[in-house]
Amino acid sequence: MLPDKKQVVSILLQQVQTELEGMESIAEASRDEATNSETKAEGKYDTRATEASYLARGQAWRIIELRKLAGWLDSDQATKTLEEPVVQVGALVRIEGKRNEIVYLSPIGGGKAVINGETIRSISPSSPLGSAMIELENGDPFEVDSPRGRLDYVVLEIS
Repeated sequence: MLPDKKQVVSILLQQVQTELEGMESIAEASRDEATNSETKAEGKYDTRATEASYLARGQAWRIIELRKLAGWLDSDQATKTLEEPVVQVGALVRIEGKRNEIVYLSPIGGGKAVINGETIRSISPSSPLGSAMIELENGDPFEVDSPRGRLDYVVLEIS
């Protein structure tokens, strides 16, 4: 039996909020570094300012993703009961294969929740595993190409 979706989403939301707080403070330091007069290039091969700005830009994109994910996890969409028992965004899915696991499909992946000793990974539909499972039903087999070769799975349960 799958864990309670509301509990899974609550734990994932807490993790996202914690990561967001950390990323915002790191991004502020990166912005300060990128605009600091001491970071100014001292020659044509000095790329400290450019590298600092690339880092700040990457962190800003991650912050935007985390804010979107936090908003989505905090909405009713994240815990709604699925109208059709197919794998889709918002689905909690137990799969069996080389690794038996539970995954939660969210618009942006990342993070995990541990409930009653079971780890639930949050993945996105654009991940290899997520894209291979989208629109599948209970009992459907699927495969995923990985760096270690092809992995075969079966959808056991969807909530």
